[in-house]
Amino acid sequence: MIFEAKPQEWWLEVPSLQQQKFWEQSQQHTTVNSRWNAYVNRICLYTMLELIRDDAPQASIWLGASNMPAVWDIVNGSAITIGTTKIVIIPTEAIDDELEVPQEWVDIPSWVGDYYIAVQFRSEGNLRIWGYTTHQELKNNSTYDPEDRTYCIDASNLTCDMDTFWVRYECYPETSTRGDVSFLPELSVAQAENLIKCLGNAEVVFPRLAVPFTTWGALLKNQNWLSSLFATRRGIETSATITQLTRLSEWLHGRIDNIWQTIENTLSNQQVATAWRSQNTQSLTTQNQNPIFTINRVKILDFASSGNEQVALLIGILPISDNEVTIGVEIRPIDNAVYLPNDVQVRLLDENGDEVGQANALVTQTIQFQFGGQQSEMFSIEVTCGGQVITEHFVI
Repeated sequence: MIFEAKPQEWWLEVPSLQQQKFWEQSQQHTTVNSRWNAYVNRICLYTMLELIRDDAPQASIWLGASNMPAVWDIVNGSAITIGTTKIVIIPTEAIDDELEVPQEWVDIPSWVGDYYIAVQFRSEGNLRIWGYTTHQELKNNSTYDPEDRTYCIDASNLTCDMDTFWVRYECYPETSTRGDVSFLPELSVAQAENLIKCLGNAEVVFPRLAVPFTTWGALLKNQNWLSSLFATRRGIETSATITQLTRLSEWLHGRIDNIWQTIENTLSNQQVATAWRSQNTQSLTTQNQNPIFTINRVKILDFASSGNEQVALLIGILPISDNEVTIGVEIRPIDNAVYLPNDVQVRLLDENGDEVGQANALVTQTIQFQFGGQQSEMFSIEVTCGGQVITEHFVI
C-alpha cells in the first residue's frame, strides 16, 4: 500500500505478516548485525520491487533473489534492474539529513548503479522513500568516510521530489548517470581461498573493513567467491565452489594460460580453415556473418566417463572499444570427426548463473554463440555430453 505524507515523498506500508516472513527468512545469517541488516534490506527490496513493477513490469532483482542474502550478510543495500538501468536501494533508520552509501555500491564496477534511492525504515514497518541521486552526482557531491568506507551525501544534494524520478528515467534515458570508476585488481584462486577462510569466520563481525578495499572489492566482484564467503560464514563447506576464472582481459594483454592453445596447434588444417565459418551456426545474434576474432584460443574438453568423448571449445575475442568486446564461442568435434556427438548440449550462462542461450548438437558440425560484453562482466559455458557436465567460467 502506498500513500503520500508530502507531495514529494513516497510512503509504503508493509503488512505485518510480510514483516514476520521476512524476519524468519533472515535467521539464516549468523550474527545479530547481519540478521537485522538482511531483514531491513529484504523488506525494502521486495516492497520497492512491487512498487517499481507498477511502472516497469520487467524490473528484476540484481543477482537474483537467491544470491542477495550473500550481499546482505556483509553490506547494506540492494539493487533492482530495469533493462540496463540499475537502481540501488539504500535503507537507513536515521533521520533524513544525509545518505550514507557503502563503498561497494560506488567503487566495484559490476555493483555500480545508475540511481541511488534513500529509504527510511521505520520501527512500525513503514517505509519512507524521500530522495534519490545518480552515481555521477554521488561521486561529485559526497564526502568519503574512510572509517566505515561510505560515501556520505547531504540531503541538500539529493533530489527529494520522488515524483520526478520516473520523469527523469523515462524522458531522459540518454543522460549520463555514472561517474568514473577505477578497475580493481584480479585475485588468484589461492588468494580468494585464503580471504574466504579468514573472513568466513563469523566472529569477524565486519569483514568488509578487515582488509584493504581494493582486495575486498576484488573478492566481491566474483559472484562465486561472494557466495562462498556467505556459505563459509554459515559453517558450510564450500571448496567445490571456489572456481578458476579464465580472465579474458589478460588475453588482450598477451597473458594466456597454456591450457588455452592456439587453434593452429590444436586443430587440423581443415578445422582451422573452417573455424567460425560453420553453415550450421546456432547464434544469439541475427547476423549472418561471424566476425574475424583478433584473439582465438581453444581448449579440449574431455568427457572421460562418457566413452572418451572429446570436443573442442573455441573462444574468440574482438575488441570494440576500451571497455567493450565481442565474444565468440564455438563447440566443434576434434580429430577426424565430422559431427559433434548427438547428445552434446551447450548452455550460455550469465554472471548470475541464469541461462541466456542454449543449443543441442543433434546432427551438426559445430555450435556457435556470439555476444557483446563489457570489462568485468562474467559468463559461463556449460557443456553436457553423456550425462557429464563441464563448466568453464570467464570474466571479461
